[in-house]
Amino acid sequence: MKERPIKKIETACEECDSLLSDTYIHSGTSLSCQRCHHTVSSRPKQPVEQPLAFALTSILMLALAYCFPFMSFSASGVTKQIYFYQAMSSLADNGFTPIAIFLFLSLTLLPLVCLILIISLHLNMERNTPNRAAIRRLKMLKIIKPWVMVDVFLVGILVALIKIMSMAEVGFGLSFWAFCLFTLAFLKTLLSIDMHWLWHQHAGPLSQHTIEQSAATAKDANLARCHHCGELHPTADSRCRRCHSILSIRTQHSIQKTVALLIAAAVFYIPANVFPIMDTRFLGQSEPSTIIGGVILLWQLGSYPVALVIFLASVMIPIAKMLAIAWLCCTATRNKPEHASMQLKVYRITETIGRWSMIDVFVVAILVALVHLDGLVVVYPGNAALSFAMVVGLTMLSALSFDPRIIWDPSPTSEQKSC
Repeated sequence: MKERPIKKIETACEECDSLLSDTYIHSGTSLSCQRCHHTVSSRPKQPVEQPLAFALTSILMLALAYCFPFMSFSASGVTKQIYFYQAMSSLADNGFTPIAIFLFLSLTLLPLVCLILIISLHLNMERNTPNRAAIRRLKMLKIIKPWVMVDVFLVGILVALIKIMSMAEVGFGLSFWAFCLFTLAFLKTLLSIDMHWLWHQHAGPLSQHTIEQSAATAKDANLARCHHCGELHPTADSRCRRCHSILSIRTQHSIQKTVALLIAAAVFYIPANVFPIMDTRFLGQSEPSTIIGGVILLWQLGSYPVALVIFLASVMIPIAKMLAIAWLCCTATRNKPEHASMQLKVYRITETIGRWSMIDVFVVAILVALVHLDGLVVVYPGNAALSFAMVVGLTMLSALSFDPRIIWDPSPTSEQKSC
């Protein structure tokens, strides 16, 4: 009897389920999936020292951002000075506590937790047995990374400045420059960590599996990939032996969850555009402004780049993201191999740009905290601010709920034809 050709594999790509063999790489090199070009591992030249240096710098800059005045606003001889925390507390004072909590989480607590996790994971790696505490930290780091929005907030500040420079003089405090350095150092920290290598250091190497040469994906080989650590298991296993996570060949009810969150986002998108997102009171006169109204006003004032940024981030991106996710859900059940690469590109773009829609909410937070000169000019948050924040959060959750591996799965009709 002729023996079937076999091959040894370690894991599968998390975006297309393609099987991968040797995934351990040397410092200064990277490994990508040949099928979908997803970066599986990218190890810096100094995998321990570089993340630690940037993470410690980030924590220092974040502490300094809270210690000194952040910005100042001067009009008609009256000056208003704010601290960084007032961007959050001012929203709570106006009854928008949920948005204030979200800002505190995305700008302070989650970045700080993320940095502490990164520092702890890069210290004391020399262990002969899997570190269960480190495994829990690795899982937590993966969950919180998408919700850190310090870079979006910094762009929101710049947009807010252009909006108010025509009515008053704006000054920058030491905390503003500390926050800029914190943002740069934090982004550099994220770019310098390799999650695949960290899993290898704390949970041990991936197990090797011997399978038939004809199998192209983990599903073809009757294996399930752990969505946290990447370990492959027989489909009969219920939990990962490496990190103890629940296993499934594909994310359960992925399309149903994605569609449900997408419908909820579409519902909130209506009041987000109908009601004012902020209310400017100048010399006692109220001037409510919707998202579209703000874009039109900026365009009339000649601030074309800012108007374009707000229009793209607050109008086009949410609509395009909802349409793209809806299209992915509709086409997921009748996939064609020749369309898979294009579908995956749409998914990646959708997942990347969704968080940038939060710019308008951050702009409102800055204006509410900064522009508050009683009797002269005051900015209040509008009812649309909470609805719009819900739209952004729900669309992000919908993208995270979608399992991109189903894009590559053959549809039932194509399977029947092949048989």
